Amino acid sequence: MKQKFISISVAFLSLLLLVAGCRKRDADLADNLVVFETSAQGITASENSITVKLKLVRGTDRDIPVTINLVEEGVVYGTDYTTTPAAAAGKLTVTIPSGNNETSFTLTKNSGVLFDGDEKIVFDLFSSGTPVFIGVARQFTLSFAELVAANSTLTINGGGVLYSNKVFIDLSANRQTAVNRNTWDLGFYTGADDYRVILNSSSAMMAKQINKNDLTQVTAADTVGFSTEVAFNQFAPATISLPYIDYPNGDLARTAIMATSAAAAENKVYIVNRGLAPGSPAPARGWKKFRILRNASGGYTLQHADIAATTFSTIDIAKEEAYFFKYISFDNGAVSVEPARKKWDIAWSYFSNVTNFGAGEVPYLFQDIILLNRNVQVAKVMAGTRTFADFGIGDIASQTFLTTQNAIAADWRSGGGPGTSPAVRTDRYYIIKDGDNNYYKLRFTALTQNGERGYPAFEAVWLKRD
Repeated sequence: MKQKFISISVAFLSLLLLVAGCRKRDADLADNLVVFETSAQGITASENSITVKLKLVRGTDRDIPVTINLVEEGVVYGTDYTTTPAAAAGKLTVTIPSGNNETSFTLTKNSGVLFDGDEKIVFDLFSSGTPVFIGVARQFTLSFAELVAANSTLTINGGGVLYSNKVFIDLSANRQTAVNRNTWDLGFYTGADDYRVILNSSSAMMAKQINKNDLTQVTAADTVGFSTEVAFNQFAPATISLPYIDYPNGDLARTAIMATSAAAAENKVYIVNRGLAPGSPAPARGWKKFRILRNASGGYTLQHADIAATTFSTIDIAKEEAYFFKYISFDNGAVSVEPARKKWDIAWSYFSNVTNFGAGEVPYLFQDIILLNRNVQVAKVMAGTRTFADFGIGDIASQTFLTTQNAIAADWRSGGGPGTSPAVRTDRYYIIKDGDNNYYKLRFTALTQNGERGYPAFEAVWLKRD
């Protein structure tokens, strides 16, 4: 009897240790929460639809259903708007697929409906499937009018450690647009008085002009030596590779591709190294040959082909005043990349930057670069001179604003090189003036999420509008 008691006690003790161990491991892993990506956005009169995102702290091994309550003010489902997926009885259910950490739904205005601008819908997270809990950011308010956000807090969806996205951020709309950086190849400037073409700087593209005008006469023999010359190589002399990238300050007079001339004979053929797609290891995107002409409609005509091809494809690109650039992919033709010129302010990206290893600037790839839109200005403020909380409208006049696209670049973070750990610099913040003359103070609050790079975060506070 005594031996049986001892056996039972040992078994019971083992069970307790097992439970305690499980609890400890469970405690080490924070709750998995579902939240809205932002707390508020506006859908403007010119927009027909808007996509709303929900995010998890981390993906799970099962599908997670999430039910959302809809509280309407001045609008009626079915009469004024619909959603995809469809809602019923004031509730909308979406599913976050297994292995993913986000999902979305789309709201679409019904055709012909006019809005006064004071209508809104509050979306409230009601329930979520096990093992996910509802987080603090459980409500999202959509206004049927342009929104100038007083406060904006976003976690940038850069795509994680593979930095697969370039992300365009509109501070006033509290909105981000993430585009896979493998989506496009060339951007065509839409300014009325200039014909300039940029490379996809987020994929390490490089282009070199050759002395030929006919694409069909270009062969592999014209590319001898290009694999080391037209490539990111920190050991190459600075004068060799630097001209083959777009200079990172955004100056259109310093692009790898010359201005497109009105005289067709002056527009030479280019050989382009398309760089790298997201991946580990990052796959090469291959090589192309192309030539750009002006067309009779006032836009561009792109001729492009594989290096060995004896024929080529043609794409016409029209200039559109609402955008700074229109984009094409050699694979898919015209593609949508950056939003309209007044619909974004800053962008986060993997980027073809330059650095100096002692013998002059050479092309060098950087992660976590912040770029400015062409109509945006920025000033840096050191927290030692005025804290973020104390900076007010009266402090704006004394700031010096810059307009180069890389005015922030990697200045907001430190480290990341050999033997160093990257981190947000907390001793500085930035004043942003957007294309509508709104002023924001902005500081970065995180470089990673759950230890993973590619998901930085920031806080922005609206100051005034001129």
